[in-house]
Amino acid sequence: MTTKENSLLPYRPVDIEIWRTKNGLTISMACELLGLQRAKWAEMMQDKERVLPIKDMAVCIMLQFYEDYPETMPINRVIKVMEYMRELGYNPDDPTDKKEFAIDHGREPAATYRWKNDEGRVSKPVARIMEAVSRMDSSWKKRRAALRATADKVAKRNNVPNPYKTGTWSSDQGES
Repeated sequence: MTTKENSLLPYRPVDIEIWRTKNGLTISMACELLGLQRAKWAEMMQDKERVLPIKDMAVCIMLQFYEDYPETMPINRVIKVMEYMRELGYNPDDPTDKKEFAIDHGREPAATYRWKNDEGRVSKPVARIMEAVSRMDSSWKKRRAALRATADKVAKRNNVPNPYKTGTWSSDQGES
């Protein structure tokens, strides 16, 4: 299957495996970079053809982000969510910005409210997205635009109708 044909399919474990081998990563390093636990990796790889769609949009965004911006792959630690939001020009008190921030990171808008109120931890895949975006050597506007463009690619590839408009990563919006 060509790369172009692949880009028309939802993200699948085979895409992670291709990315991992292309970059010479061990399974442990790939798990670390994507924020996946080894058990989750093993679960995804049980499908012999590795063609079942990946359900975690943050993992899909991270994979696409690393494909588009490979220089962001080294690991950096400790992201303070509200500080990170402000660095990217989001207003943590604006409901519209909270929604966009969550969608940009493969999560539902309620996640931003939890993070802001210290009522929930950031998942490893989301933390890896934040780390990668923080490593980009560009203005906050360009980093935010790159993040949005990546999330848009993931939405299209995973048949999710405009998550920015619908406010969700659920692909069954509008179906009866």
